[in-house]
Amino acid sequence: MVQTVGSIILVVLALVVAAAVLSFVLGLIGTVLGLIPLLIKLAIIGGIIYFGWMVIRKLTHTTES
Repeated sequence: MVQTVGSIILVVLALVVAAAVLSFVLGLIGTVLGLIPLLIKLAIIGGIIYFGWMVIRKLTHTTES
């Protein structure tokens, strides 16, 4: 009887730990997927700034022959 109760408690604890770990992993995945649009916006803004910098350099420097 004691062994059966111990086995049930062990299974319940294992399920709780597995659920906690899975919840943490899914939270991390959700955070990463939520940050993808921000990273795309930053890349676009960075590209525009770089393009502007290259245009300014092209206009202010003389071309070498």
